[in-house]
Amino acid sequence: MNEHLINSEKEFLENYDENKYKKPSVTNDIIIFTTADIEEDNLRKVPKKGMQVILIKRDDYPYINKWALPGGFVEISESLEEGAKRKLKEKTGIDNIYMEQLYTFGDVDRDKRTRVISVGNMALVEKNSIELDDIESNKSAWFWINKTLVSSIKNEKNIENKYLLSLKSVDEAVIINYKITEKVERDIFRSKNTVYKLLDDSTDELAFDHYKILDYGIDRLRNKVEYTPIVFNLLPRLFTVKELQNVYEGIMGREILNFRRKMGDMIIETNEKIEGKPFRPAAVFKFNENWEHNF
Repeated sequence: MNEHLINSEKEFLENYDENKYKKPSVTNDIIIFTTADIEEDNLRKVPKKGMQVILIKRDDYPYINKWALPGGFVEISESLEEGAKRKLKEKTGIDNIYMEQLYTFGDVDRDKRTRVISVGNMALVEKNSIELDDIESNKSAWFWINKTLVSSIKNEKNIENKYLLSLKSVDEAVIINYKITEKVERDIFRSKNTVYKLLDDSTDELAFDHYKILDYGIDRLRNKVEYTPIVFNLLPRLFTVKELQNVYEGIMGREILNFRRKMGDMIIETNEKIEGKPFRPAAVFKFNENWEHNF
């Protein structure tokens, strides 16, 4: 290697002025998805599922006493992944769960304090694996969440879809609803413009732009369950087909027809038993670890 280049780079780094450019702050915000049973009168019936997320009530300005995703600033000495795991543990007491980076949110005015870029993260966890004491001690709460299509208008130039993003605390004390209007151009780029509006029937609002992060997370999750085994992070090792179907439908927010056929060889039947059931299932399945997605 050319010695002149090595010396030049060394000299450059020694004289580099790190104050030449202003530095934005970086945060991690984490969506913790799970599915939970919707109460049924018939105890022998496999309950339907709904999707839930953990939100935290902020104890400082800005947005004091508003609900937000768990997260916080990344330290200069840690990676993004390390920072996300640290904040998840600090805010909720949760660790050792599946988590992946979702998207980077960088609108200039997204934080009132200073220029802040947020890395959105998505985690999936089985509800029964989280201790309620951890949630309560950190001013956190589970919220039911859903995104439903309200209308779709198509013309030659674009498609305009309107959705309702709804959040309701499990005790039903807090209701937060956003109208989402998406206009997608009919070109090869599928350029999209999205507008969010807090609805008047809401009793509260989300801090910062966390409604955007949640919206993006729901879309990502619904997309990934169609071609990856990500959904099995929300299930115990053994399950019935109906339990699996209810989890999928809870995520997608709709009924799925011909479900068993669509699963193909992603799941395999076992001779094992599921303990603690009020009835004995006809068949018990588990994820097929040798399954591969074929496009």
